[in-house]
This record gives sequence, structure tokens and C-alpha cells, in this order.
Amino acid sequence: MIHNRIKEKCADQAVYYLVTNRIAGGRMLFKDREKYKLKELLFAGRAKLSYEVIDYVFMGNHFHLFIKIPPMSHMDDVELLARYRLYKNNDEVNFINSKQKDDFKEKIHDISFVIGNFEQRFVQWFNRVHNSWGRLFGQRFDSEMVEVSHQSDSLLRVMAYISLNPVRAGIVTDPKDFFFCGYADRLAGGGVGNCDNDFFDLFCRNIVAVGIKDKQKHFREVFRAYMLGLRRYKNADSKTVREYLRTESNLSAEALQWDDLFIHKCRFFTKCLVIGSEAFVREKLAKFSDKMKWKRIHKPYTEDDWNDIYSLKPRRRGNPAG
Repeated sequence: MIHNRIKEKCADQAVYYLVTNRIAGGRMLFKDREKYKLKELLFAGRAKLSYEVIDYVFMGNHFHLFIKIPPMSHMDDVELLARYRLYKNNDEVNFINSKQKDDFKEKIHDISFVIGNFEQRFVQWFNRVHNSWGRLFGQRFDSEMVEVSHQSDSLLRVMAYISLNPVRAGIVTDPKDFFFCGYADRLAGGGVGNCDNDFFDLFCRNIVAVGIKDKQKHFREVFRAYMLGLRRYKNADSKTVREYLRTESNLSAEALQWDDLFIHKCRFFTKCLVIGSEAFVREKLAKFSDKMKWKRIHKPYTEDDWNDIYSLKPRRRGNPAG
């Protein structure tokens, strides 16, 4: 079913999205070969379009991506032309005029174009390799705008939701052992994690770090502690978490209980429009309500034990607010 999508033009600030799509009919068509290709295309696309991969997981019949769209103001004309030539596969092509340049710049910062390009390239490859034709995905991808700030645990919660997919599916007992996910990629020094030093500044305050590598290491330890179910600690910079990391972060995979799997499985993530603090959700609600022309009432929604994380999802008229 066609659904509304909330997205920003990200002129002067980065915007983050959780993206999900599934194979039509739930068929388990993503084998290792397909997952390798998905990963290849996802990271190769960064050279042509403007996005960064914060996290990802490729399962047998669906994928989740956590994507950062950088501010358009951070891209100068030299970089823009280089991306345009890669996109056109022509080292000599130039923009015809300023309008074409501006249109291309806006397009490569648009989450719809970024994911549409990624999916189209994969479907073309899949159909060619498998001698098939037609649609592969059941519908348009879902996307949720995610707040990334010190005011909300949304970043950590969304990353945990993504990383724990193969654990929930019973494939591994620890996400570090699943090759086709961002968590294992991070630990192996792969293509994700470039923003982890920025996330350290948001979520690991009062933890001493020297240099970017140290920041990345500490953020990953805090994130692992978060996945281990430390829901009772509202902030990742608490002394309790620091003490935990110092004394218990070497637990074996067999000892991990992942006691928050049920909460992470909630459709709270993939069937809403915005994820963040109540203030963030209300801001987007006020900004986009008229444009979306909703027939149902939309209000910030949350559940118990969500550390004050809210979503924006449809509410039927007459129902009490979440």
C-alpha cells in the first residue's frame, strides 16, 4: 500500500533514516551471494550519491538500513561535479547550467532517490543472474526519520533493533558473529563506523578518550552494553555503565542474555514515520501535518520502558493518545 513519507531537504543539517524493505511474498531469496551484492552496492553508491551507512543488516527476506544524509551545504562544486561524472560514468561531462547542478545536488541528498537507486541496481543484477523478471520487493520501502541527539536514545535503540535481527531469528547468539550486519562490520574495521566518534560525543560524555580511534572503541562498548539490556540506566554516560564496561564487558557470547529482544521486535520501528524524543516528534508533526494531508489523527506515541523514545504513527479518531 502506498504510504506517506516524511523527509527533510537537509540543507544545513544531517538527517537520519531507518529504511526497511521486504521481498514480495516473504520468499527467502537473499542467500549469501545476494547479501554480498547488496552490501557491495550499498557501499559503492556512496561515491556517486550523498549518504553514509550508519548500520545495516541483510536477512533472508528483508533488509534494514540506517542511513545518514549529510547537509547539502557541506558539498562544494568540485565534489558535486566528481559525483556527477561517476553517476554518468563519463569523466568529461559537465553540468549544462546552474539549475541542472542544483537539481542533481538535491537529488543525491534525497532518501527516496538514494534507496530507489540502490534497490533498482540490485533488482537489475538479481534478474540478470537468476534469469527472472518483474518486481522483487513487495512494496515501496519504509523509512522513518530518526532523531540523533543527546536528548534521546533513539540512535542506540534503532541500532540495537537492527543488530539483533539475526539473534531474534535464531541464526546466531551474538550479532558479532553474523557477517552481513553493521555490528560485525564495525568490530572488523569495515565500511561502517565513520560517524562513531561523533556519536561518542553525544552518548559517552564523561568517558575519557584520546583520539578518534579511542572514541570509536568506547562508543562501541557503550552500544554493546546498551544491547545487553541496560534499560534501567537512562543515559549511556552514567557511572554505572562505565563501571559495567570496566568490569564485565568481556562476557562470552554464551553468557549473553539479550533480555530486551521482545521490545526491540516491536513494530514501533518499521511502521511509523518519526522516531525520537517527544519534542522532536511534535516538531515534525507540526511541520508536516498540512503537507501530508492525513485523514487520521497523528500524535506522539510511546511504550513503557522505552527511555522516553516516541514515534509518530497513525491514531484512529476517538482513540486515546499514546
